[in-house]
Amino acid sequence: MAGAVGRPRKHSPRRRGNTAREEILDASAELFTTRGFATTSTHQIADSVGIRQASLYYHFPSKTEIFLTLLNSTVEPSTRLAASLHDVDAEPTLRLWALTAAESRLLLSTRWNIGRLYQLPVASSEEFAAYHEQRAALAGVFRDLAAAIVGEDDPRVDLPFHIALSVIEMRANDGVIPEELSQDHLPALAIMLADAALAVLGAPLPEQREQRTLALLAEVAKES
Repeated sequence: MAGAVGRPRKHSPRRRGNTAREEILDASAELFTTRGFATTSTHQIADSVGIRQASLYYHFPSKTEIFLTLLNSTVEPSTRLAASLHDVDAEPTLRLWALTAAESRLLLSTRWNIGRLYQLPVASSEEFAAYHEQRAALAGVFRDLAAAIVGEDDPRVDLPFHIALSVIEMRANDGVIPEELSQDHLPALAIMLADAALAVLGAPLPEQREQRTLALLAEVAKES
């Protein structure tokens, strides 16, 4: 049949995902976070999905491209939110709280702890320079919002970004999603870390912070 070429399966689907591409990303996320990048081969990824190795290249030209796609998925949604927050008529405390909660929420919404990928030696390669630029820009937004609260010369301005990312060390990597994305509530851990990001700056917590953040996330989702 037309359309079947490029994705012949050796076995029935064994991975989470609505498409072969999503299944490949799921398998790769597990292998990269449990075995590392260098010791994971495209043959192992294909076998884990249940497709032929040649079929994997129909969806991704290289193992590096798979890794980059996973890396980008940890930062792109928060980057879009950061851009939207720039035009929001809200106090810096709410914008910083929302960004911290959203980043933590994102890192809690995946089966595998893909935030760990940044810690792998390969992530520092020049091949991932564009990702590093995007990550640095996101860190800059965190810093600017913190500086708007405590001043640019305050040594605490870099702490909120690291507090948001601390969720990586606080979640498991067992193939179970800690917190599904919800339009109705934020994960308790994300709320705790967002509160901590303001507490470290000695800033008051915004009123209705969870509800207002959920509204912002809904608006960003509409624009995506």
